[in-house]
Amino acid sequence: MKKIAVLGAGCAGLAAAWRLAKKGYGVEVFEVANRVGGLAGGVEINGNVYEYGPHAFHTTDPEILGDIKSIMGPDLIEYKRTIKIKFLGNYFSFPLAIHEVIFKLPLTTVIHAFASLLWNMAKGIFVKPREENSETLLVRYYGHVLYELFFKSFIIRVWGIPPSGFSPSFARERIPRLDIIQIFEAVVAPIRNRFKKKVQTEGYVEKVEGNLYTTKRGFSLITERMAEALKQSGGKIHLKTRVKRILREENGIVAIEVENEKKEMREVQVDGVINTLPINEVFLMTEPVVEPKIVSASKELKFRAIVFVGLVINRPKVLMTSFMYFREHSFNRLTDLSQFGFEIQPKGATIVVGEISCGPEDRYWKDDAFSTEEVIQDLVREKIISRDEILHTHVFRAKHAYPIYTLHYEKALAILLSAVSRSANWETAGRQGRFQYINTHVAMKMGYEAADRLAAKVPPLSLSPENSRFTMRAPSPA
Repeated sequence: MKKIAVLGAGCAGLAAAWRLAKKGYGVEVFEVANRVGGLAGGVEINGNVYEYGPHAFHTTDPEILGDIKSIMGPDLIEYKRTIKIKFLGNYFSFPLAIHEVIFKLPLTTVIHAFASLLWNMAKGIFVKPREENSETLLVRYYGHVLYELFFKSFIIRVWGIPPSGFSPSFARERIPRLDIIQIFEAVVAPIRNRFKKKVQTEGYVEKVEGNLYTTKRGFSLITERMAEALKQSGGKIHLKTRVKRILREENGIVAIEVENEKKEMREVQVDGVINTLPINEVFLMTEPVVEPKIVSASKELKFRAIVFVGLVINRPKVLMTSFMYFREHSFNRLTDLSQFGFEIQPKGATIVVGEISCGPEDRYWKDDAFSTEEVIQDLVREKIISRDEILHTHVFRAKHAYPIYTLHYEKALAILLSAVSRSANWETAGRQGRFQYINTHVAMKMGYEAADRLAAKVPPLSLSPENSRFTMRAPSPA
């Protein structure tokens, strides 16, 4: 069989590997963590699963929906998700609801907000900014008043840069509109969701389509079942294994170098590669060194990190909603895992997870004790918990949690994706692999599509054992 290496065991990597295994390829997946799932997975501590922000499965794509239902059976549970934003002493639903804006904000603010909204919507029809960015787009969506109240300072706090420094793609893909089109879409969504349709991965705008599903072990159980299905199809998964170098000749990849948890290095020869690691870092670990234009483009793309502080609370439920967003605390989002139907130990307890957006150079990233104490102080100050209810605390991290859509990032990304498309035997997929905001089902779809593109480049022809290039050998002492 032709041998394919898949870099990363998140949704995209598992989906790509599963599809290639079913097509008759010899597939091996390399994952640095000790469990599969990537950002849709989590860490397991004392029998509890702490996820990197609980994910829900939803899609109208018949293929993805059918595949997941086939491996999950009755373990797939429907549920309803609710989101609140704490602001000016009130809780607002997200996306913003017009009636809440009217009744929860001061009357003068409401009058100014709607005047600004109507003016900017009308102005946007006739006057276009010299250069579009997320600030100009959000002002057009919401008007200056609501933009300043709800978005500007929050975006700066979470991302470290103002909306004016973001590509307009950030606002289009991440923030729903408050206008008649959005209202109409909310009305017709239940009808539209009854009709199954294929997911489009290019230019995907994040939204909920179809029913929401979870499991009693969160989304992690879905990725674990995908891994089991992959193994049943003949694929292999190597956990605690880091990809160190990617070796190429001419226009193709011939081998990857990996390191296991014992710091032992080995070289793996391959016929093809599916990448789901951060696309910019993959190019920078390629040897021989890629051309300067690609190196420069790789260095332009940046990710935002998140520190997660998990607290086991001696109470069945803490929050009144699935997610809560805050503007003035150390954390920008809180999650109560009991709202997702998780089985939590000990019984009668729940887990609250605070998410702190930061950079790897920040103290939050480097100091667990500091991050934990900051979160606890804010939770107590907000009267969400008391200190004597805390049973355990745990800190975990995601360095490449969100791609940062800086102004003109599209040019750098286009250079990297073009280089991948010209390659003779590798493809890239997933949130990190294509530097794109996507939901889990879209990551799976990307994995399927990447597998199909690679299969077109590298047909699954049988090779005799002596001709197979997928062999293990000790790397040269360098």
